Amino acid sequence: MATQTAVRGVPKQLGHIALRVRDLPRAIGFYRDVLGLQLKNEHGGRVAFLGIREDASHELALFALGPDAPGPEAGRVGLYHMAWEMASFVELEALHQRLLATKADIAGYSDGQCNVMFRDPDGNELEAIWEPTESEMAALKAPGGPGMPKLKR
Repeated sequence: MATQTAVRGVPKQLGHIALRVRDLPRAIGFYRDVLGLQLKNEHGGRVAFLGIREDASHELALFALGPDAPGPEAGRVGLYHMAWEMASFVELEALHQRLLATKADIAGYSDGQCNVMFRDPDGNELEAIWEPTESEMAALKAPGGPGMPKLKR
């Protein structure tokens, strides 16, 4: 039997996503106040860095283009969405309620998953998802178990 050689040069994780936005203060407000990211740094109204991890400079970079910049187009190659992983279904519910309360643009929900798809003020699509661990999934699917929870829409 041949032994498999470890592949070198493989990333350990995604470092950050960079988005172009029309209105930087509006985008910062959405990602900070609705999504809950922390503003870590801002440079001269042109770029902002936000995130949640203590061990990273940022997970999201926002670059201002100006109010007349065209928006994302669904039929073009490029970013479809970015997904934010939630720690629990309770945390996903809390974010979902904040999205509804702020009248965020909800794009939809996926069957068989605990998620919500939504758009930022520039039309970039995002997802918030809770993926149960194996033991959580076993408990949810066990006879008499509650089954996969669903967000109240």
